[in-house]
Formats: sequence, structure tokens, C-alpha cells
Amino acid sequence: MTGSETTPDGAWEGAAAFVATGDVSDPRARTHARLLLADALSLALAADTVPGAPALFELGVGTGAHRAWYGGHRLGAADAVFANAAAVCARFQDDTDMSSWAHPGSFVPPAAVAGAVEAGSTFGELVDGLVAGYALTVWLGGGGEMPIGMMARGHRPSPTFGPAGAAAAASRAMGLDPARTQHALSGALLVGRGSLHSVGAGGEDWRLHNPSAARDGFLYALAARAGMTAGPGALDARFGFVTMFGGLDELPAAMAQPPDARQILEVWMKALPTLGDNMAVALAARELHERKVTPDGAVHVRMNEHFANFPGTQTRPPYGSLTSALSSVRFVTAQLLLRGTLTFEDYARRDDPEVVALADRIEVTADPDLDFRDGVVTVETSTGAHTVRASELPQTLYFRDQEEQSNVSAELHGAAGRRLVEQVMAASDDETAAEVVERALAESDNGV
Repeated sequence: MTGSETTPDGAWEGAAAFVATGDVSDPRARTHARLLLADALSLALAADTVPGAPALFELGVGTGAHRAWYGGHRLGAADAVFANAAAVCARFQDDTDMSSWAHPGSFVPPAAVAGAVEAGSTFGELVDGLVAGYALTVWLGGGGEMPIGMMARGHRPSPTFGPAGAAAAASRAMGLDPARTQHALSGALLVGRGSLHSVGAGGEDWRLHNPSAARDGFLYALAARAGMTAGPGALDARFGFVTMFGGLDELPAAMAQPPDARQILEVWMKALPTLGDNMAVALAARELHERKVTPDGAVHVRMNEHFANFPGTQTRPPYGSLTSALSSVRFVTAQLLLRGTLTFEDYARRDDPEVVALADRIEVTADPDLDFRDGVVTVETSTGAHTVRASELPQTLYFRDQEEQSNVSAELHGAAGRRLVEQVMAASDDETAAEVVERALAESDNGV
């Protein structure tokens, strides 16, 4: 660290330069960006499956040219970012990056779309913004060093990285020059918030974390566009991001080079509505159910050590709130082993005696050798032990191709979900971003 309040940081300047003008032409990155956008839109349109959540989507709204993805109302730009971010994260199924331990889907796509609509940008420029916002978020994670430091200090990573990721996405989508981009990012970098207490304690207040982070990041991009300046040294000065939020004395080695467009390829989607920490175990449990394995004996779960120790994952019954069940690997495993589904109707029935009894007797072991996308579930039965390891399942469950995204969107919206994905994936870079997003949303009854 420089120890200075004002010294400019070369790494941060390089990051800002990438966001503003870096090469984001990698075809795989751009295809993945489209898939991530389709996923975010699909999740937002399914937000009414979460009891009580729609009431939060349009707090403090205004009127304008921007569209609320869930309800179709016309809003001002910042209000649209907030409403759309709230809709994307309503199911707790927004995508996951393990460099930042964040869910960028609820702060990058809403900000990128709003920036593109505000500036009259093309769809290609919107995709530029998506790539830049995701890549910067991954880069800021420093290969996982930053969020580990954050969580040790009680900070929830998503809304802490969120303002900078949103500002990057909006800045690039609006075509801000490098100087204005750096001002936007520097201002947004230091306004993160959100405690780990929320999810671990079973509260619902986490629903406002990422929406407010996304809105704030977007506002910094708008302000920089209008001429606002921000002080230098936001990344690694004495009270900069790395020290204040990560508690680190040095910049992580993974941040020595500027962001790269291909870093978006590290972001994976969530097949089920639960903590990303639980995803591998949940997929293994669902596979065991599909194999018709009856959990009438002992059930053993091995999961990534960090995930096993994340607030909320070890929660035992009773489950007094939706979040307490949604975050519990025990509930998720029991529900999938017994019923094979994990829906919000299942969460509403979280006092199911059979599921609760199984959840209470599941043995969970923290395994430092398991990757974030790996988990092992073993069920002992009268015919012997049956084991499924998540790493042996198709990786399209995490890194979707168009077919898999279409299947997931169809589970939420039927044929309209498939058409939404087709509209996003087939759109020309030369069309306006507003036209493409409007056309995709029009495929759903919720988006009118």
C-alpha cells in the first residue's frame, strides 16, 4: 500500500483504461455475456415466485424512458436499475463469480442496460458494457483474496463489489472516455456495503443490498459523464478499497495485470434457487433422487471448506424464514433427496416433517480439497452406499450453452422463455440496445 490518501495507483488506472477502451472482442466472452444477460432477464421475469419480493421492486420510483423488467412500468434510469436488480436477485439464483464471491448478475446487467438506453447505445455497445462490468468484478476479487478478507471483517462481497461493477458496466455501455471512466469507478469503488449477518440470521434485508449497490454504481457513472471528479488512490491508498474492505496490506498478485475480457468466462450460473455455496451439493442430491435412491439411512455431505463455514449454510431446523431454509445446505439436500425439486412452493413447505427430520440428521463435512463447484453426497441404504460427486455431472449446469439457458428459461416461462433467449442471442450488434431488450421482454406476459 502507498500509505497515502491521494497517490494515484497504476493498477487502478490500468483497470479503468480496460473498462473504457480495452479489447472486449473475444467471441466466447461475448457469447457468454449474451447468455448471462438472457439469464438475468429470465430471472427478473420470474420474480413473482418469491413471496413478498415484488413489493420491493419499485420503492421510490420515478417515470422515464427506462423499463422495469418485471412489471413493465416506465421509470427513471436509476429507479430502473434498482427495480431490475431487485428482480434479478429475488430468487437468490443470480449468477456467481468465485474470484469476488459475488453475484454480478444483479448489478452488472441492470446497470449496463440502463447506461445503454440512457446513451442510445447499440446492442453491441451494451455487450461491451456487460463484458467490462463482469471482467472488472472478477478482477477486483484478486483471485479470491479480496472477498476472503472482506468476509473475515463481516462485509458481504456482492454489495461491496457491486457499485464498481455496475459503474464499469454503465460507463462502457455509455461510451465514457478513460478519464471519466476512472472518475466513475473511483467514486463507486468505496461505497460498498452489506453485512454477512443478514443471510446467516435468516433475514430478508439482503434483498436490498445488491439493488442499492447497482443503483449507486450507475449513479457514479452518470455523475462522471456529467463532469464529476473523484480523488485518486481509490484502490490502494491508505483508506482505499483494498485496505478498507479487504483488510490487505498489499495488492493481490492477481490484480498486477489489468482486467481481461476472458475473465467473464469465470462466471457461472446457478441451476437452482439457493446459495451458490450449496449448488454442488444440491445438484448431487438431485441426481441421487433421479437415480431413485431412497434416503432411509445415514446421509453424508462433503462440501468446500469455505462454503461449509459460510453464515447460514449449516442452519438446522426449524426454519423460521424463507432465507433460513434457502441458505441451509441441510434443508436443500433433504428436500432434493426426498422430493427432487427445489422451488418456492417447497420453501413455503419448509416445515414438512419428513424433510425436516432428514435435514436434522444430515452430516456435513468441510473438505479443503473440494473445489467451489464440487460436492459429494453419500446416502447409505439397505442395498449399500450410493454416492454422487458434483464434478462428474455435466458442466453445462454451471457454464451454460444456448440450449441449456433455453431449458432453464423455459422452466420459468415456458415457450416464452425460449423465445427470450433466442431474441438476445440472435440480435445484431448494430440494433439499438433498447430495441433488443424491449423485444426480448415482450416475449413474456410479465414484461408488458
